[in-house]
Amino acid sequence: SMLATDISDILFGTPAPVLTEANLGVLSEDMVNIVIHGHEPTLSEMIVAAVQDPDLIEYARSKGSNGINLAGICCTANEALMRQGVPLAGNFLQQELAILTGAVEAMVVDVQCIMQGLVPVADQFHTELITTSHKVKITGATHIEFDEHHAMEIAKRIVRRAIDRFPERGKTFIPDIHSPMVPGFSHEYIDYALGGLYRGSFRP
Repeated sequence: SMLATDISDILFGTPAPVLTEANLGVLSEDMVNIVIHGHEPTLSEMIVAAVQDPDLIEYARSKGSNGINLAGICCTANEALMRQGVPLAGNFLQQELAILTGAVEAMVVDVQCIMQGLVPVADQFHTELITTSHKVKITGATHIEFDEHHAMEIAKRIVRRAIDRFPERGKTFIPDIHSPMVPGFSHEYIDYALGGLYRGSFRP
């Protein structure tokens, strides 16, 4: 509903155009790759904040990486894409393909659109599949319950677990496909760009 959209805009910011990329090529060869996947924007927003923490970035470098790279899959990806510019690794059908690159340290999922086959696929690599909702617990996956009252603490814990997986990474194959894109054309931005009632885009 529009009410839910308005509340999301208040909590996480109104989308505005941002230059980013899409496809599996957004995964990094030399950084810790974390993929967020699902439908809960509160979780993804906290992960976005956690990967920017200087202490965690330094911890990632201590493990031999050049930092932390965040990418999205499916619907959560679209939220983080248009609000924070997080690159889109793929759609619903590409969630297993992301793991098959061998470059994903952790895939963090919540309530919906999660293929049951992710666990046996992840088991063939160093990837840790992390479930975060009491509604979705998958046999063989790591479960870390996401609690909004301790959101940042839990997000940092998840990111740290992903970093710890980096030294276990084996051979990788990341398709060299990057598709530039400009998402974030919200109703508010379009109204602004066209001038709006008071020609807002022309005011200093």
